[in-house]
Parts: sequence; structure tokens; C-alpha cells
Amino acid sequence: MIVPAKSPGQGRGGGSSPRVPTEMNRRNSQIERTAMPGEEQYSRESLPPPGLFSAEVPNFGPVVDPPFVDVPEFSRYLHPADRTPVEFETLEPRIPDESRHRAADLALASERVAAKLRDKRYEILDIGTRAKDRETDHPLVIIYDYTDDAVVEVEVDPVRRAVQDVRVERYQPPVTDSELSDALDLVREHGVLSEAGIDIATGVGLIVEDVNAQSPRHGHRLVDVRFGPADRYVPTAFAIVDLSAREVVKAGLITESAS
Repeated sequence: MIVPAKSPGQGRGGGSSPRVPTEMNRRNSQIERTAMPGEEQYSRESLPPPGLFSAEVPNFGPVVDPPFVDVPEFSRYLHPADRTPVEFETLEPRIPDESRHRAADLALASERVAAKLRDKRYEILDIGTRAKDRETDHPLVIIYDYTDDAVVEVEVDPVRRAVQDVRVERYQPPVTDSELSDALDLVREHGVLSEAGIDIATGVGLIVEDVNAQSPRHGHRLVDVRFGPADRYVPTAFAIVDLSAREVVKAGLITESAS
């Protein structure tokens, strides 16, 4: 059962009685704020004087090139920051590119990996690193299995030139340049946006997920692609591309009223 909450001073019978201020309340009601030298006095109910909480916000960018033509330049609202050049040292990666490429070859040649990818459509998305200790990093080959929508992580020991560990995980890595190019090709084949005059080459995208567990696309590799031109902040068109099923789920124009 839901009942209304009692207000302060309300009795059991529903009637209300005036609140009797305590001695402490009386004293607090008589306290006045003493102004500091050079400061105007104000009550607790009024706003603080202008400028009391003002602070200049430094502008650290970003630099937009080419500049947007459909939104004002935001930097004119910010205070320019003083910049002092500093010296820095460029550190070389502990795993050189040659070792990364060798790790990819070793991963694909491994029987343990081949068993995970047999009869599957897959692609190497990235070759990262996995830290073993403060001094040791191993190449980590990230392979996406589009058939089962799973990530196969392959850790390679570059010294022994052997596969150290193989794991199958369920997550969505960031979209790669190769995947974006593939998604744009599917949009071109779809034809709807090309026929509407959209320059497909301006498309940029990111990975999205269908959170509906009952959806047939749940867990699929989905790319949300938005199209330029590059000098407009608001995109002119969109496409949702399912790389697992290799099809365009939805595509259309974005009107100014909708944005």
C-alpha cells in the first residue's frame, strides 16, 4: 500500500500544527553575515556577487580542418591559453613492427589457432601487446571471427617464436580502416545513398551494438557510418552496416530539421 509521506508537524490524525522553532533556530534566524573588507553584504537567500566564481577557461583545441561551415567557431568563446614549448624524448616501441608482423604469421600458422578458425570467415584486426612484467611485452594478435562473432586473442612469445596462449573472448574491438573500407563498399553496392548524390568516400564510422538480446543482429559486427562533406558538423546521411551478415541494415538522409 502506498500512503502519502507526512509533512513536518503533521499528526497521526492528519491534522497539522505549526512548527515551533527551537532556540537554535531562533538564534540562526538572527545571525547576519558580516561583510569582509571591500565586499558587499548579502543574505543567504541572495545570489553571490558577480564575478565571485568566474574563471577563465583555457582553449586547448581541437583544431578542425577544414573548419565547419554550419556551426560557429567555438574557440572565440574561450580564452586563449599561454603555451610554452617543452622538450620531449620519443620512445621506440618495445616490440618493433617486424616482430608484430612475424607474430601474425606465427599465429595463423599455429594449429591451436587454426582449430578455432577452421571454416570461419575472419580477419586480423590489430596486433597489440600484452605485458608480462615491467620489462617484457608479448605481441597480442587480435583476430575477429565474423562467423561466430567472437574475438580470438593470440599471445606470441617473440623470443621462442611460438604461440603462448589462445583465448576466445566476446567483445567488439574498434573498427579498423579495412573494415570501414569494406562497409563503404557495401553501401555503394546498396545504391540508395549513391543515387541520392552522397559522396560515399566521406564516410566515417564506429562500432555500435544491438542490445536487444532477441534481435537477429545481437552480437553482430555493426558499423554506424556517417557521411560528410568534411566541412559540415552535421552529417548529411547515415548507414548501419552489418559486417557479420555483409549487408546494409538501414540507410538514409539526415535532414537539417532532424539534426
